[in-house]
Amino acid sequence: MRTIRIILANAKIENGNKGCVALTLSAMHILRRLIRASGNEVRFYLPDSEHVRTGLHHEQILDEDVEYTAFEYPIPLSTKGYLKKAYHLLSTLNSRRIFKQCDYVFDIGQGDSFTDLYGPRRFATIDRVHRAARLFHKPYCLLPQTIGPFSDENIKRQACKSMQEATFVMARDNQSLRYARELMGEGAKISEYIDVAFFMPFKKRTFPSGHVHVGINISGLLWHGGYTQNNQFGLSVDYPTLMTHVIDYFLQQPDVVVHLIPHVVNSKRTLENDYAVCSDLYEQYDSERLLLVPFFFSPISAKNYISGLDFFIGARMHSTIAAFSSGVAVLPMAYSRKFGGLFADTLHYNHVADLTKGSEEDIFHMVTDCYSQRLSLKAEIDECMRGTVAAYRQKLDDKLKELLGL
Repeated sequence: MRTIRIILANAKIENGNKGCVALTLSAMHILRRLIRASGNEVRFYLPDSEHVRTGLHHEQILDEDVEYTAFEYPIPLSTKGYLKKAYHLLSTLNSRRIFKQCDYVFDIGQGDSFTDLYGPRRFATIDRVHRAARLFHKPYCLLPQTIGPFSDENIKRQACKSMQEATFVMARDNQSLRYARELMGEGAKISEYIDVAFFMPFKKRTFPSGHVHVGINISGLLWHGGYTQNNQFGLSVDYPTLMTHVIDYFLQQPDVVVHLIPHVVNSKRTLENDYAVCSDLYEQYDSERLLLVPFFFSPISAKNYISGLDFFIGARMHSTIAAFSSGVAVLPMAYSRKFGGLFADTLHYNHVADLTKGSEEDIFHMVTDCYSQRLSLKAEIDECMRGTVAAYRQKLDDKLKELLGL
C-alpha cells in the first residue's frame, strides 16, 4: 500500500458559492474512492481552499471524514507577493516541500475560470498552478471544466502552453472540447467528460405529499445586473420582473408549494448573494406556500434538499446539476454558453431557457410548458443518468486510474 499525494488546485472549500465547493467535494470523493479501491491511501493538499489558516482540516462528505491540508502557493502573483514570501520564509519553504513531494496535480479551474472573461489577474490566479507544476516537474491534469474563451492573444498563448504541457486536459462540454482542440492543434491530449458535480453523493429528501413542490433558484448576480450592475451578461429579459412573474404563477396554483433556493450564500448583502434576494422576496410575499429554505452550509445539503422536489428552475448552473443528477425535472435558465454546452450538446437535454435570446413571454411559456410536462422530463433525465452520465462516469474513472497508475 502507498499514499498518493495529490494537489487539488483552484478548488474552493471555504466559500459561499456552493457550486464551486461542489466541484471540490466531488473531485475529492471521486479520487478518494478510486485510490482506496486500489488498496492505497490518499492525502489531499488544497492551495486555493480559502482557509484563513494553513494546515490540516477536515470535511464531511456524507458519512466520510476527509482530511486535507491547506497551504499557500510558492509562486506569488506580484513583486509585493515575492516580498511577502521572503518575509514568511517557513511557510514558503513548506509550500515548496509540498509541491516537491506531491505525486500529481489536478486542477478543477473553479469550473469555468480558465478564461480571460474575468480579466488577466483572474486568469493568472487560475494558471499559476500549471506554472508551479512545470517548475517542480510534476504531472498535472485539468479536470473537467469549461475551456475559454480567450480574447487576449498573450493570455491565449499562456493557456495553450498550459494545456499542451499538461499530461491530459478534460473538457466538460463539447463546445469547450472543440475550442481547445482548435487552440492546441493536432495530437491534443484532450477529451470530453462531464462536470464532476454530477457524481457528488447525496441523501434523497422527502417532502409531505398532497402538494407539488417547486424549487426556484434566484441568482443574486443576475438580479443585480452582474458585477457591473448594467446587464453585464447581455440578458434579453428583465430578470427580476421575469422571476417575480414566475413566482406569481406558481403561487396561483392551489396545489403548489414554492421553495426559494439560494445556491450562493453569504452573511453580507453582496451582489452575488442569492440568499439576500430570496429573503427579500420571502418577506415581500408573506405566503404560507412560499418557503425560504435553510441556509446551506454545504453543497451536499443543498443537493439533499433539491432531490426531494418535483420541479426545479435555476440560473445557478450547479443548482440545476444538483436537480438533474438527483432525478428532478429541471429547467435551467442560461446566461452563458456553459449551459448550452452541458445540457444541450453533452446531455442532449433541450429544455433550457436562454435568458440572452428569448423574450420574457417566450421564457415564461417555456416555464409553464416544462412544468406541465415535468413527469416526462423526469423520465428523460432518469434515462440520461442511466445512459449518458453513467458512461461519462466510467470514462472518467478509467482515465483517472490510468493517470494515477492504479
